[in-house]
Amino acid sequence: MSLVNGSVYRNGKFYLEDIYMSDQKITKIVPSGEILPCKEVVDCTNKLVLPGFIDPHVHINLDLGEFKSSDDYEGASKAAAFGGITTFIDFLDPINYVNEFDAMLKKKKREAKASYVDYAFHTAVGNFNDDVDELIKISRESGIPSVKLFTTYSESNRKISYAKFQEFLKNSGKTNTLILVHAENDEMIINANVEDTIESYESSRPAASEIEEIEKIAGMVAELKGRLYIVHVTCGSSVELLNNKYKELLGKNIFIESCPQYFHLTKNLYDNENGSLFLLAPPLRSSKEQEKLKENISVIHTIGTDHCPFTKEEKMRYKEASKIPKGLGSLEFSFSLMHHLFGNKIIDKFTLNPAKIHKLFPKKGIIQVGSDADFVIFDPVKVLYIDSSHSQSDNNPYENMITTGMVESTILRGEFIVKDRKFVAKGKGHFIKRE
Repeated sequence: MSLVNGSVYRNGKFYLEDIYMSDQKITKIVPSGEILPCKEVVDCTNKLVLPGFIDPHVHINLDLGEFKSSDDYEGASKAAAFGGITTFIDFLDPINYVNEFDAMLKKKKREAKASYVDYAFHTAVGNFNDDVDELIKISRESGIPSVKLFTTYSESNRKISYAKFQEFLKNSGKTNTLILVHAENDEMIINANVEDTIESYESSRPAASEIEEIEKIAGMVAELKGRLYIVHVTCGSSVELLNNKYKELLGKNIFIESCPQYFHLTKNLYDNENGSLFLLAPPLRSSKEQEKLKENISVIHTIGTDHCPFTKEEKMRYKEASKIPKGLGSLEFSFSLMHHLFGNKIIDKFTLNPAKIHKLFPKKGIIQVGSDADFVIFDPVKVLYIDSSHSQSDNNPYENMITTGMVESTILRGEFIVKDRKFVAKGKGHFIKRE
């Protein structure tokens, strides 16, 4: 198959080139018009041809006991495909002991066989009191060179001790493992002393709890080095702090991820009658923090979604914020939403950056000979009216929003999974072992 007459994104620029692929790989890239024999030719005139997008942060089949997130791998991957995402990275369920790792990995691999896009995993730990070196060793041997820690959620025994946090950091420097962290200050959240209502929810996990915790753990990285990836950063003030105090570590020892919801939605939604639909952790922030986030977009390395939708009934079941399942669905609209705000400078945050940071490069994240033939054909001028999604949830936080720019087709390893906005996948995704 070949993609011809498109504006091909390579090395941060666009080129009028034709791309040829076979056996799931990119085989040739030639100047547009240099026609080579090919079975199927796809005309991409006036379209952008981009590398397949990578979402480094999703939660699929997340079981919270009373609630389970709406999307299984079939539903999540279908939504992902309509959003141009050809690879996503989910999390193993948090473990506290090394001997739990194998069971968690097998469980996730079984579930993920239904995926239409390629997938990888992060190991996740709770209040871990076992051998850090051994866990990282077996995780890396399984193709998972990343471990997620929490500095909060002591009520569910997920909070890591600072002593163990430092052990993980020290090991990451030696083994080139990436330590992911959900950074909120647990003590500030416990002592927030606000009403358990939807209107007060943001105050129960205040912006200061993120900003202060990020400052604390960044200080540990400055001292111990290692490799730290801060997930779902919500506050522009957090990004400013890192850029002002730890600039020399950014892109080397510290990486910043944010999510489309923090650029498009604010905490004012919690005052509405359907405010519970927008509950997630960490919460939506003030418009002031949102503006600061936008101003500092160049400092942010990746955009993940933290995709974790629930149904309307589940989100509206209780009036107490603490009882409501936290999470939103963003997979399908992530790139269009962010491209609408920032244009083409957002592309690397969906492609090259996550591929390099999460050890998927050069297989993923780039258009070059030898890489996987993963592509997004994107129409930059077509208007996308967001109504229902292809997720299995009936709850879409971006409903009625309008963006300029639409994912028209998505190709995974040389085969269309979405073609001209129709789902046409024939095969399934692969588990990607990362080195």
